[in-house]
Amino acid sequence: MKTLLISIFCSVLFISNGFSQAAEEKQRLKYEADMENKKKEYINDFVGSLKVDDFQKEIIKQQMESYFEEYKKINLLGLREFEHKAYVQKLDDTHFVDLKAMITAEQMGQVMNALKGKWSHGEEKKKKKKEKKRKKKKNKS
Repeated sequence: MKTLLISIFCSVLFISNGFSQAAEEKQRLKYEADMENKKKEYINDFVGSLKVDDFQKEIIKQQMESYFEEYKKINLLGLREFEHKAYVQKLDDTHFVDLKAMITAEQMGQVMNALKGKWSHGEEKKKKKKEKKRKKKKNKS
């Protein structure tokens, strides 16, 4: 009787543990999908705000997506802080070599700011509004 109770207890324990792991896995996958959507939206919003032609926009979009993938790989390595910074700096220096030849230094600065999280979609809208108002005033005068 004791062995039966012990075996039932153990089986219930293992089954409940299996359900919680499945729930955690489902939650992790949902989180990853949500973050992927946010990343794509961020990149599309940023690239849409740049004043470059469609070909350059597509190249910038691809470069940013691959940069984020490489950055994610660096984060998964579990490096110490100084090693992590060194890897990220190397990535920053080498990843956009081809892109630097295609766009201006100002645009490249905007791309790097966007990658570091310093670009704000709201700020961009405000700048466009101010620019639009200036053009209207200039046309009226």
